[in-house]
Amino acid sequence: MEYSKVCPWWMGYMLLVPIRKFSHNPQKILSPYLKPGMRVIDFGCAMGYFSLPMAQMVGSSGKVYCFDIQQKMLDKLKCRAEKAGVREIIEPKLIAGNESDFEGMEQSADFALLFAVAHEVPDRKKLFADLYRMLKPQSFLYFAEPPGHVKKEEFQQSVSLAEQAGFNVLGPANVSKTHSVILQKL
Repeated sequence: MEYSKVCPWWMGYMLLVPIRKFSHNPQKILSPYLKPGMRVIDFGCAMGYFSLPMAQMVGSSGKVYCFDIQQKMLDKLKCRAEKAGVREIIEPKLIAGNESDFEGMEQSADFALLFAVAHEVPDRKKLFADLYRMLKPQSFLYFAEPPGHVKKEEFQQSVSLAEQAGFNVLGPANVSKTHSVILQKL
């Protein structure tokens, strides 16, 4: 699978800087949507900036499926999850561009996070179709992109692709330094 705009693995460390919580606080962003026992997706998880807080929110009875295309990102995620005591909740999944990437995930997730990654995916139409298939009915997709990488028009094109996949736009997510929207699978 060709990913030409992919953030290099070593940049994953920059995504973990503590100061980021001032603009992208995982607890504030995700707590309205996540509850103990939920099965959730962090698509494009990198080293787990959102994954670890998601695991804490869903607790030991929940599961966080962490998808990424870079094994080095997933390896670091596993180490971080071990140190945080949430390794059993985190399930890293390497995406290889095969039909089997999401096998067994049909209608299994209660929530999905797509934060600053859709612009890196070569086939966004397939991306939203795959997320739609993995989510249960009435589930939410939190979709955000960085304005420095993605123009407003490009973001709107992605939102249109999500709608074509079957998602309903509920409204803006209002997270600083992002174009963001909350979508729901009906």
